Amino acid sequence: MKLFSVTRILWAVYLSLLGVLLPHTAWAFHNFEPENESGKISLVAWTAAFAFEASIAALMHKLSGHIDRTPRRLSPWGKFHYRYLNAYSLGLLAAIAVSSLANLAHAVEFGRPLAIFVEWKISFDAYAFAFGAVLPLVSLVFARVLSSVVESEGDEDPELIQAKKTIADMRRQFRESEAKARSAEEARKQVEDRYALGSGTLLKIMSEDKRERILAAHHLWPRLPGASLATIADASPSYVSEVLKAHTNTDTPEGELE
Repeated sequence: MKLFSVTRILWAVYLSLLGVLLPHTAWAFHNFEPENESGKISLVAWTAAFAFEASIAALMHKLSGHIDRTPRRLSPWGKFHYRYLNAYSLGLLAAIAVSSLANLAHAVEFGRPLAIFVEWKISFDAYAFAFGAVLPLVSLVFARVLSSVVESEGDEDPELIQAKKTIADMRRQFRESEAKARSAEEARKQVEDRYALGSGTLLKIMSEDKRERILAAHHLWPRLPGASLATIADASPSYVSEVLKAHTNTDTPEGELE
């Protein structure tokens, strides 16, 4: 992932917004706790505030995935019921309501009239609502956008996955076909070579030259004794021994018999 990717920027924006909302929500929860001597916001209030603010992102992410899985065969009412009338939506609405009320209470408690609102005769309630209750809704928007980006970057299109699998299977089948074709070609060449070798050797057994007849018979039946080769080649055993000895000493390749 790049240093300044869209996902990281969105997370930075959302965490910054969460940092703005947390103190206000924690202050609201603190006001329902028993008074403490230090006057500082208690750990319980901070924990409750984080739970409600972080739940907006978590529940929005789960709801986004749930919406994406909506069956296409449902009616319009069925789709609405599947998408929004569920535990994710209920929990999200509860978290948004608590966060909005907490931030609105903070804005009303500590907000001061600004010149622009006084000059334009805009009610204090309007900008208290704008600077307080609207912030959690902005958090909801960023959570929804972030959820969509994470899903799109993390999950591949099912059709693309299937296409890649099909291409991989076709490549494998093509390689297997090529391997079978090469094996068949090699087998054909071996058969042809053996046939050519055998045909040439058989012809040499019928040669007028005794030496060729002896070498051809020896090539076809290398385990036969000299006496048997002499019978086949119509030569004397002594001449067979002489020819084979000379052939061995000169290391004549068997391929010369072809």
